[in-house]
Formats: sequence, C-alpha cells, structure tokens
Amino acid sequence: MQADRVRHAVAPALGSGLLFLFLVAGSLLYAATGDAAANSLVTQMLINAVVVLGIQIYIGNTGVLSFGHIGFGAIAGYAFAICAISPERKLRQIPNAPFGLAEVDFTPLQSGLIAVTLTVIVAFLIGLALSRSGARSGAVAAVVITLALLFVVHEVARNWIDLTRGGKTGLSFSPLGNATLQGKLPIYLILLGAIGLARLFKETRAGRLAQAAREDDLAARVMGIDPAVQQMIALLLSVVVVSAGSALRVFELGSINPRLFFFDYTLLTLTMLIVGGRNSVVGALTGVLIITVGSELTRNLSEVDIQGMNWLLRDGLTDIFLGGAMLGFMILRPAGLLGDWELDHWSLRRLRRTEPPPVPPPSADGDKTPTTVLKVTNVTVHFGGYQALADAGLEAASGEIVGLIGPNGAGKTTLLNVITGLVESDNGQTALGGVILTGVSPHVIARSGLARTFQNFRLFSALSVRENIGVVRLVAKHFRRDRPLPPVGALMAQAGLWEQRDRRASELDYGNARRLELARAAAAGPDFLLLDEPTSGMSDSESRAMIDQVRSMAKLISAGVVVIDHDLNFITGICDRVYVLDQGRVIAVGTPAEIAANPAVQTAYLGTAE
Repeated sequence: MQADRVRHAVAPALGSGLLFLFLVAGSLLYAATGDAAANSLVTQMLINAVVVLGIQIYIGNTGVLSFGHIGFGAIAGYAFAICAISPERKLRQIPNAPFGLAEVDFTPLQSGLIAVTLTVIVAFLIGLALSRSGARSGAVAAVVITLALLFVVHEVARNWIDLTRGGKTGLSFSPLGNATLQGKLPIYLILLGAIGLARLFKETRAGRLAQAAREDDLAARVMGIDPAVQQMIALLLSVVVVSAGSALRVFELGSINPRLFFFDYTLLTLTMLIVGGRNSVVGALTGVLIITVGSELTRNLSEVDIQGMNWLLRDGLTDIFLGGAMLGFMILRPAGLLGDWELDHWSLRRLRRTEPPPVPPPSADGDKTPTTVLKVTNVTVHFGGYQALADAGLEAASGEIVGLIGPNGAGKTTLLNVITGLVESDNGQTALGGVILTGVSPHVIARSGLARTFQNFRLFSALSVRENIGVVRLVAKHFRRDRPLPPVGALMAQAGLWEQRDRRASELDYGNARRLELARAAAAGPDFLLLDEPTSGMSDSESRAMIDQVRSMAKLISAGVVVIDHDLNFITGICDRVYVLDQGRVIAVGTPAEIAANPAVQTAYLGTAE
C-alpha cells in the first residue's frame, strides 16, 4: 500500500514540483539576460505551456485526437474579455451587445472563473456528442466533431459583430478595467496547477482507465471499463486548463480577435505536443520549449536578405517549420521525443529494485463460495445471409471447466462474443446467476462477472505488466467486492511474470503475453473466465504448462472456466465437460471421453467416423 502511494501520488507530485521549478528558473534566467522582447517571448511560452498541458490531458490519456481545444480556448477568451473589460470601454466597442453584456463589470479573477465555467458547460455538450458518435482512439468521428467545433466558433466570433466586433478589429483593452497583468505570478500559479493536474491525473483511477482504453478500446470494455466516462472526465479537466491558459493569453495580449484562436494556434499547440510526446507531461513541456525556440529562429531568418531565397525565408518559413516538425515526428517518431517518460520515473527505480516478491495468497475455498451458473440458451446469430449460430447454448457452474470445440467456422468465438456483449444475437438469452445479461453493454457484463481473453491477444501494449493487471483491478475493487481479489503482485507471480512486472506488454514474448492476458482477466474477479484459444501459437510443452496455469488461476479466484481451443490434448486434459459446435449448432455434450467416442463428433470435428 505504501509503495502504491509513492508510485501514484508522492513521486508524481514531487516530480511536478521539480519540473515547475526548472521552468520558472529557466524563464527567469533567460528574461533577465534579454530585453523586453525576450521577456515577452518567455511570457508567451509559459502561457502556451498551460494550453498545451490542457490538450495533453485529453489527447495523451485518451488517444482521441482533438482539433477543437483551441475552439474551447476561443470561447473562454471571448467570455473573459467580455466580462473583464470595463463597461466604459465596452460601451464604446460593443454598445449593442445582447443580454446587457456591455454593462457587466467583473474583476479579472471573476471573469476567469466565468469563462472557465461557461467553456466547461460547452465541453460537456460536445463530450456527449463524442460519446454518442463512438469517438475513441483513432476514430474519425472525434476529428470531424472537434474540427467542426473549431470552425463554428471561429465563424461565430467573426460574424457576431455586436458581441465580438468581428474579425477586423476584435476586442481590445488597455488597461483591462482597473487591473493589468503585472508580473508573471498569475501565470506561474496557473502553470503550477496545470503541471500538477496533468501529471497527477495520469495516476488517478480515471486517468489509468483512460490510458487502458487508449491502448485497446475493445479489450478495455470487456474488462469492465467504460471509455466514454473516462474520456468525458479527461475532456472536462483538459478544458479547465485550456480555458485558464486562454484567458491568460487574452489578458497578456490585451486584445482578442477570431484569428487569435484558430487554425494557426491549433497547429502550433499540436506540434508542440507531438514533438515532445503526447503521452508525457514533461514531453509536452519539452515540445513547447523546442517549438518556441525553433519558431523564433525561423522568424529571425525571415529577416535575412539572401538573393534568390526571399520566397522561402519571408513567406511562411515558420509554418513550414511547424508542418515539417509535425510530419517528421509523426512518421519517424510518433511517440515524440520522450514517449511516456516522466521526470519522476527515475525516483521509482530504486523502489522497484527493492520491492519484495509477493507472498502467494491461499487459494480460495471453493466449498465456501456460492455456486453461480452461467446459462446460455437458444442463441441464433445471422451475419447477412450467413447463419453463424442456430439455437446454440451452454451451461457451466462455478468451479467447473467447460470446453467448447468444433471445426473452423463452427461459431465458437461468435458464441463467446454474444455472451460478452460484443455481438447482438437475433434471439436467445444469456444469464449469470439468474441475472439476464442479454442486450447489456460489454463493460456492464464484465462488471457482472464475466472476463475474457481473445484468440489474437489484446493487451494494453504501452502499459507495463503491472499496469495491465492493475487497471483491471481498479474496476474490480468497485464492482466485484464480494469476490476474492488476490493482490496484483500475487497474480503476476502466479502467472510467472513477477520478474517482468515493469516491462511493457508490447515487449513480452508470445507465451508471456498469453499468460499476462489470463492474469489480467483474473484480476477482474470474475465468476467465469472465458478463454478464446489460450494455447493458440504455443508449442506442446507450453500448452501442457497452460493447463496448470488456467487451473491454478481459476482456483485462486474461485472462478469457473469456459474455454475454446483447437488443441484436443489441452481440452481433454483440462475440461470437466465439453460442448461440440458444428455449423452453429450444438451436436454433442459430455465428458472428454464421451466426446472422443461420439460418432457425430468424429465425423464433424475429427473428419471420420469409425
């Protein structure tokens, strides 16, 4: 428990503080050695850092690409300006503003809070649209919706002249009411908050679940994770930070117009995030520094007079630099310079080296665990004109290992997909402990007590072995409190993965990846483990070892098992009963010995009848 607190709270908090001190010290040093232009550059960089950190909270943790965060920034910027500019100045600039807005008078702090609140409300509505569209990592819907938001906000700002003065002049203030942005203290405070929020969110339950869904949305859902909820939380938190940074930007510049928060600024901030590493807080800030320096250098180059090169140097060199940086990193290093590395990771190495191996917990007493029955009846599934299942079903009790075999195309995986909610059946019913699960979402089915693996294993690739199991345990702690939940370390040890606990899932060999997927499913504390060809691609010796692995893992969590496999030695060696599917129908049920002797099975599955 102490180690978990250090890993997920103390170390990230200390790392955030250290990172903030580095930024402040560096900015003060540079500003002190330069002129007013250098001071202005540092100010803009720090404000951009806040905005980029806000974008990182969403894109970095969910994997959902957003072009709309600068649109949210525009909403916040205009709301801040309209509230904060003195009534006397507003009556000169926007005397016909609706809702009496030309007469409102708020302090900068009040205006900032109003701007953030309003923008978060808009973000919530957009988040609902993203959820309904099924927007997830790599989804086109998210790109379209957020890009549309950016353009809609821009056009409203450009054409609602009574409120914004349109695109030619915009709103301006000097001074802002009776206050000005004296010094950088407000920027420092908001930057510190942004760094801390971005870093600590990665370690919260919501952040860790969002990262799992980022890596594999389907696997996350069948492990009990609802990606839409995690994405909404990440979106709202990110918009809070982006709104605060945008208000600072307007405050510092003393004006706002539609061009200030449009595609150029979107390109700038996304490039900063991509270059440094979108999955890392320190990476995002590194990208801000690199792109700020690069943009300043290209701007200075544009003032150089070189015969025959003026067309390049003076027209769009900075844009070429930004576009080239984004394109180059997306092709050559998509994870960015730092990937998902954080400044505090070095502090955890010592902790990990001294971490004692787990003490194996006693196996759960199956006799004291109430019997739970999984019953699937009369399931029929059509894919167009093809009938995948025809009145198929099975029944299994907790503590029992039931096999499901049949030739290729018999409908085995389809039946598992129906049970776990990934495929909707034409008719039929799935019940667990008498509770009907037909028509229920996959993540709800998983929380009810069914966890599965896949024929082609689906792991959270960028997460470590420990994190793959740990994120599922976070769900189980909330929804499976009545089940035996062995510690994460015990599950890793049971799967033979303790020594590889901090390796990324993508770095594991095939056999260890299979064992990790089994341990991850067991971490959900299910009533039943549903295993889709757990020995696929394994040698005979590895298959035999998997028999003991499945048995011991099921006993550890007091779970029944339904397993699909083509390896008959594995099936006969592990199963109490076996169901045989052929052309979508159950043609036989019995013990392994009875199935082996069944003439119908020999004909359909083994290809011969003696």
